[in-house]
Amino acid sequence: MTDQALSGPFRPDRVRAAKVILRVAWETDRVRTMAALGMSILQALLVSSVALWLKLVVDSAGGAQWWATAGPALGLAVAIVGGAALDYGGSRTRQTLNEKAHHAMEQRLLKVVGRSPTLEIHENPHHLTQLELLDSESWEFGETIPAMLNVVNIAIRIATAAMLLGSVDPLLLLVPLFGVPSLALGGRVHRLYERGVEAAADLNRQSRDLYEMAMKPGPAKEIRVSRLQDEFVGRFRSAYRDRRVIEVRHLGRGQVLSLAGRLFFVLGYAGAIALMAARAVAGTATAGDVLLTAVLAGQVLGLVVGTTEVVQWALRTLTSASRYVYLLDVARRDRQAVADPLPVPDRLRTGISLEGVSYRYTGRNDREVLRDLDVFLPAGKSVAIVGDNGAGKSTFVKLLAGMYRPTGGRIRIDGVDLSRFDLERWRLRIAAAFQDHAHFELLLHETVGIGDLGQLGDREAAQAALDLAGASDVPATLPAGLDTQLGPAWPGGVDLSGGQWQKLAIGRAMMRRGPLLLILDEPAAALDAETEHLLFEQWTRAARRSAMDAGTITVLVSHRFSTVRMADLIIVLDRGRIAEFGSHEELIAAHGLYAELYRIQEISYR
Repeated sequence: MTDQALSGPFRPDRVRAAKVILRVAWETDRVRTMAALGMSILQALLVSSVALWLKLVVDSAGGAQWWATAGPALGLAVAIVGGAALDYGGSRTRQTLNEKAHHAMEQRLLKVVGRSPTLEIHENPHHLTQLELLDSESWEFGETIPAMLNVVNIAIRIATAAMLLGSVDPLLLLVPLFGVPSLALGGRVHRLYERGVEAAADLNRQSRDLYEMAMKPGPAKEIRVSRLQDEFVGRFRSAYRDRRVIEVRHLGRGQVLSLAGRLFFVLGYAGAIALMAARAVAGTATAGDVLLTAVLAGQVLGLVVGTTEVVQWALRTLTSASRYVYLLDVARRDRQAVADPLPVPDRLRTGISLEGVSYRYTGRNDREVLRDLDVFLPAGKSVAIVGDNGAGKSTFVKLLAGMYRPTGGRIRIDGVDLSRFDLERWRLRIAAAFQDHAHFELLLHETVGIGDLGQLGDREAAQAALDLAGASDVPATLPAGLDTQLGPAWPGGVDLSGGQWQKLAIGRAMMRRGPLLLILDEPAAALDAETEHLLFEQWTRAARRSAMDAGTITVLVSHRFSTVRMADLIIVLDRGRIAEFGSHEELIAAHGLYAELYRIQEISYR
């Protein structure tokens, strides 16, 4: 899949999706895969033979020898009982295989999303839409294997029915052809359905977001204070109504097309019955032939109708599977290995330089978030980044961490382009704490310990990291200390305050010893200014010790200038550009933007 295809509208690749799903099923359980296919084929042949055995029973009923009828009757019984048994056994086998394959696919999706080195898969609107649709269609995604087996089953039954009809009268071979318009229109019906789904995706996301916000405790206070209940209900109803208008418009056209295809087949069915009735009256056909034709033509009618629905369902499941393949391609492109990656340095000797770095979000028409940044971050120094909301502060640190790739310019680590490193190895030398941190509901020491998987389970290391994070008091407030289960939804689990969760996130960042880069992106936003100030003093002392060994660069994003002023260097961002750069004293003396912002905040704290 090309880069252009990955940045434009989604186009399902169902053939490739089918290959991927079947390969996963084969790798997951080869025995059940073969058994499911074999039982599906044998069941189709037995069910199709019922009409033939009925013909033989009727034609032999008038004979003098009773055993002439007993053979076909036994064959009929075997076909009916065997078909039912295989249908039951096959459905059980398919269900088990489907569950195992679906679980395997979910594991792979987790790996695809989790190992994608940048955040593009979460933030590019085209990719995000497919990720959300795949999540909402997970139950359809899980039905891919049964849907494909059903298509095989019906194809065999139609082919068998056609051969039996042709053996009675070659003209009856035309009966299945009357189902071709219905099958052909089935693809058109499915495309209309998919267009409706894609067109309604944004409205569906809007209504889901409104519903989830109304259900969560966080926004509940603001909703009540601002009396937003009726506004939320109105917007939810409006989004649902607009979504239904889109869906009904597409589905309604599809239903009309489906009805037209079925009516056309009914004409063929009626013609076949009339033909055989006329031949029976003329004595050129037996009663069994008439019965065979009636049963098979009826089966073909059901199969054509069923095929249309099964094919449409298979296409829907393969479209969901195509979303996975699409995301797989996005992640693979994002994770393209460097042909000959250079080793990440053990320590920083000079520092990190940004040379003409710009960044624009992929798939959006917004202006560049950052433009032509030229700045040098010396090894062993602490660097603070300040600026108004939307100035590009968080984007700056994500570029340093390799979560974004510059759309212009380059980032050099000790003179080596960051793109020459394996990003996963680069991140092994990074520690970070973010404002929008995760709440990992594990045991307390595990929640901290996953900051460095090599030390996971080491309670002493976790406690030391909490001490560095200014969170040594948190375990003492909990019933089982470091072994406390976090999260009120778990047995014996407890919830934490916003400040406590944030301290644990900072603790995770402190788990990694001697990082080359320590990123603190508004890490103490939930804490008071005095606590943040004391913590940064502590982090600075720890960073200076680390700088002796690893040349660690500490990058702090904060809106509190009492903390920022302690940094060795300060970068002032303004509308995506570097407005000023220097120490606190230098910037105050320059009487520029930093000095103005500092004075405003200083006055507000008096």
